[in-house]
Amino acid sequence: RILWDESMAGNAYEWTKKNPNGIMVGLIGADHVKFDKGVVGRYRRLVRKNKTSENSNERKIGDNDGQSLAILLNPTLIDSRPSGSVGGYKNAASSSYPDQITLQLRYLKDGVDASSDETSLPSSTGGVLPLADYIVVSEDARS
Repeated sequence: RILWDESMAGNAYEWTKKNPNGIMVGLIGADHVKFDKGVVGRYRRLVRKNKTSENSNERKIGDNDGQSLAILLNPTLIDSRPSGSVGGYKNAASSSYPDQITLQLRYLKDGVDASSDETSLPSSTGGVLPLADYIVVSEDARS
């Protein structure tokens, strides 16, 4: 999946460099969007890299170019939790229960043992990753 995400992000980035006034819309699966670690996060990394590269002879993407948004449509509990962690939840695969969605994923600081009691301490938190920039739940998905 990493290679696939990197390829999609690279192709999107190359297209936006060649079409500076264009708008690209990518319709991709939830696993390629969530927590800024899929295509969108990789695309943002390429944009940042290009903006800070001083030795490149390529056209630079301007300050207002290369903007991106991750929008997740009708996510389920399964979409928003780590793999294998939702087996005991009723309706975990349904988008009819948006109140069950986890909106961010907490991760631990380097050096914190994931099997220790330290993991529940706020001081052990390395940060959080948002599920997406925007989440849209349609009425049709809830019926």
